[in-house]
Amino acid sequence: MGSLFSSLACPVAPEPPSSIEGLTDEDLYGLIKQLNKDSAFRPSNEENPLIADTVWRITSDAVVKRTNSPTEAFMISYVSSHTSIPIPKVRRVLSKDPSDPKCDTWWIVMDHVDGEVLHDAWPSMTIWRKLWVIWTTRRYIRELQKTPIPNPDVPGPFDDSGKSYECQGTFFTEYGAGPFNSYGEMAAWFDQRRFDTLAFIHIRTGAIRQYPKFDASHPLVLCPMDLHMRNFVVDKTGKLWLIDWASAGAFPPWLEYAQMVVWGSPMVRDAARAPKLWTWCARFMVGDYRHYVTGYLDKLRWAFQRCAHFEFVPSDYFEKRGLTID
Repeated sequence: MGSLFSSLACPVAPEPPSSIEGLTDEDLYGLIKQLNKDSAFRPSNEENPLIADTVWRITSDAVVKRTNSPTEAFMISYVSSHTSIPIPKVRRVLSKDPSDPKCDTWWIVMDHVDGEVLHDAWPSMTIWRKLWVIWTTRRYIRELQKTPIPNPDVPGPFDDSGKSYECQGTFFTEYGAGPFNSYGEMAAWFDQRRFDTLAFIHIRTGAIRQYPKFDASHPLVLCPMDLHMRNFVVDKTGKLWLIDWASAGAFPPWLEYAQMVVWGSPMVRDAARAPKLWTWCARFMVGDYRHYVTGYLDKLRWAFQRCAHFEFVPSDYFEKRGLTID
């Protein structure tokens, strides 16, 4: 019976060859040197000339992305091999400058996904299609949360050795933070931001606040950490792709939620702001972690805009004044 079903099963179609296969690294560098704004993918309605282009079409079926993330190419391949999430296949990784091995910028050559970014496709979708996208995104996130990570106690982006790298994003200051060697180190970093905030408030106003500490009770899970609608592509067949993994790594799930809803904030310019339905459904897609935003991260927002804590405020600042903060 087993052999009968095997013989009746539809054969898996072979993967079509890529135009990149016949090109050498030197050929690709030659194409990269010819890049111009006409071949760049830019966000719709994006008129800010200060925002640099990062993705270009170089052949009929391939794009090249410029990235400063040392882990992005690995994360794309890692997620592809551990989940069913549609992700562009990485074909080649090149250094920006072949003559400089210390260069910290890479070119990732990957398959081109022929479609429309979700942010642009969303307005013309029916409500049922939108709900399908939301449900599908939830399924992708659940897959990621179940995906094993090399070291369950080391947060942040990682490579094939499990080594952790610097964390990027709204809640790690504009300069980044880490790398953290343990979950406890990340918690301590956030707790320092809490101390900064409490000290700043007391110095300026004399008031004592009691903000919560970092919650490390949730296990680290695999998170894209940039679930903006521009990082999803709906292809010609209707399939939903997830395309940007520069910030991905191991994080608590509530931090993924917080980073996702940032894009729905009124402080985000209209061209980039996520629709209300998308932001409201983040609790369904990632998990209902609203209280981590309103009761914790929002209170520390000032400190996330600074690179380091107040060096002139000693760690015993409150103790010397006979004050206690929990």
